Order: sequence, then C-alpha cells, then structure tokens
Amino acid sequence: MLKDVVGWTLQDAIELISPLGMIQEARPETFRHATFGESAKMLQVTSDGWILADGRLNLKYSRIQSIVADVATLMVYPTASPELLPIFASEWVVVGERAHVLVIDVEFAGQQPHLKAQLTPIFQPLAECFGPRFEAIAERPGWFQEIAEPWAIFASGLVSTLGDVREAFNAYLQATLQSAYLPNLPQARAGEDHPDVVHYKHHHYIHSPGIPMIQPKAGEVWTHEFMRDWHFGPPRFPSSR
Repeated sequence: MLKDVVGWTLQDAIELISPLGMIQEARPETFRHATFGESAKMLQVTSDGWILADGRLNLKYSRIQSIVADVATLMVYPTASPELLPIFASEWVVVGERAHVLVIDVEFAGQQPHLKAQLTPIFQPLAECFGPRFEAIAERPGWFQEIAEPWAIFASGLVSTLGDVREAFNAYLQATLQSAYLPNLPQARAGEDHPDVVHYKHHHYIHSPGIPMIQPKAGEVWTHEFMRDWHFGPPRFPSSR
C-alpha cells in the first residue's frame, strides 16, 4: 500500500482555481503515470498540467509515492506576464511519520517590485498567522534563499501537522487568487513562457531535490526528461489551440 497523506493537494487547488477555466495539458501517458519497481520497493510518479485563464497561467502538479514516502508539488506559473501574475509554489515531503519539508510561497519570476509591493500587505500577515504553527528549518538551501520571499513557509513537522499545512495552503492560494490573479488577469497576456519564467523554471530544475528521489528507480534519462520537459517544462497547449 502506497503512503497516502497529501492527496488533498490537487483536489483543493482545483476546487479553488477551476473558476478561472482549466484545460488539461497535452502530455504523454508515460509522464502522467509511471511505476518503477515492485512490492516494497515500488515507486509511483503521477503528474499533470493545466492551462488556466485562457493561457495566462499554467498549473503543474507532480506526486511521488512509495510505501514510506508521499511527496506532492503544485505550482501555478504565469506564462507571458510575470510582471502582473506571481508564482504560487507548494511542496510537501513526507517520509514515515515526519513531514521533512513543507514549503508554501508566492514568488516572482524576475524582479517585480511593483507586484511585490502590492502583495506584501496580503502575505506578510498570513506568514505571521501560519508560520508559528510549524517547526522552522533554520538552514534553508542556498538555491531556495535566492527566490524565497519574506512570507515563505519553509518548515517541517509531524504528519499530524498536515491539517495546519492544508489550511495554510488554501489560505495562501485563495489570497493569490483574490489579490493577484483575479484583479490582474484582464491586463495579462496569454502565450508561451516569458524569459523570466523560463529562467525561474530552469533554476528549479538544476537544483531539484526530486531528481535524486526518482533517478535511482526511474533511471537518468526518464528522470531528467520528466523533470526538465514536464515537471518544470513549458505550458503544453492542446494541439487544437
């Protein structure tokens, strides 16, 4: 039986975001659902993506499960207008009875001082509300420090903490919708990724902790194609577009 403690992540996100309009990305089945190994050594990778708001946003979701681990990552990226739309970022790494890494942040692709000034009064109080509920991780990886905002949650805790994590996830995502996406989408452009978004995704790809988790089971070729082209890849507009 695969560990299943963060399956709510995608469910909650879709419930909040679906009013923006969602079209499933074009994606090979091998990268939507893949299983490596058997029995106690099984590793399952599931992923998907959606084009949101008529091409102005792109949701990427991936989950890694084994009998002891449950890892979920959900990101919402702007496409062509990072100066108007922030990145919603979340990731949970649960192994055994510990949530070793819990990340929620609302970040920017490139330097976006006007957007950051707009959102600071919204997210700083959320960080002050939810941050104390978790065990802070004192030493953040350097690559995360490069992109994290002051209101980021970067923490750990017991599996019992996940109720609070879910509450914080929903609060941050709802605030992103109400304070940034809904008011700014009418002025935003649709299309392929802006160079600042491409750079942000590449930065995450080359530093991804998911690669050493997947590669021993899936192999180097599959792992890097999945992470580079799909997990951190461009928006995959349906062929009918």
